[in-house]
Amino acid sequence: MDNLNRVFGNLSPLFGLFSLIPCMMSFANEPIGDPPAPAEPPEPPAPAEPPVTPAVPEPSSFTWKDKVGVDLANSPTLQKFEDTPEGLQEAVKSHLNLEKLLGHEKVPLPKDENDAEGIARFNKALGVPETAEGYNLIDPTLPEEMKGLTFDKTAFANIVHKYNLTPKQAEGVWKEYTDLSGGIYQKHVADFQTKLAASVNALKGEWGDAYESNVAISDMVVNKFSDDKEMNDFVTASLTKSPMGLKFLAKIGAQFAENKVGEFKYTKYSMTPEEAGNEVSKIKGDVNHAYNSEKATTAEHEAAIDFVNRLTAISMGKKL
Repeated sequence: MDNLNRVFGNLSPLFGLFSLIPCMMSFANEPIGDPPAPAEPPEPPAPAEPPVTPAVPEPSSFTWKDKVGVDLANSPTLQKFEDTPEGLQEAVKSHLNLEKLLGHEKVPLPKDENDAEGIARFNKALGVPETAEGYNLIDPTLPEEMKGLTFDKTAFANIVHKYNLTPKQAEGVWKEYTDLSGGIYQKHVADFQTKLAASVNALKGEWGDAYESNVAISDMVVNKFSDDKEMNDFVTASLTKSPMGLKFLAKIGAQFAENKVGEFKYTKYSMTPEEAGNEVSKIKGDVNHAYNSEKATTAEHEAAIDFVNRLTAISMGKKL
């Protein structure tokens, strides 16, 4: 034991030195100088804010319908608007818009068709004249072929006044009416002339060179048997404007010509150039004919001369 102490006893300082080595090694890893300050602990997180609940406005105590009376408040018109400031604003806006629409002067509507006073007041506000004469309708502009026709402005004015038309409305209807009537008349005339031209062309094809003389003898029938100008115009308009009427008149004239009645003896129905030449020779050779006789009256002599001249023209192929 003593031997061990002698052996190891001398080593005890070494053991002490070795015990310091770990400490020296740990210090060797630290920076030289003052030791670092200890780290500050992290700040604790801020507490979460509680959710914000929106403030609910307290119900408004503003009302306005209770201030206009029960009857008005319950009327269908005010029932359209709420009893709130916004509802009052909408009601005022609606009234202002109505004021702009109606204008400053307000005219109540008539109660019914029997409210004569209300109707008169309403018509006056619209500008309807009190009498039909107040319309002052202008004369229409008519096409040339309608110059002899007239429109009854007085009757028209009475009609539109009966239905309470304003002057502007009456003027518009009057113009539309006269323009429409003029257009219808012009179309009727154009259609009639087209059909007449077609019929006349067909009649010319049927009568040939005798067409003009047959028309002349038709006119002679009308002139001979018409009592006055009014009858003459009526027969002329009714018969001579129609091919069938011309045929009818020409046949009557031919019968008188064949029987040599009055001035018809100087006419001939459907005469050819050869027949006309022969008739001229016959007349000139007849001393008792009015063309040659000194006993013939002036009218008979002039009619005979005119007849011979027409026959001569036909014999030469001319169309009268």
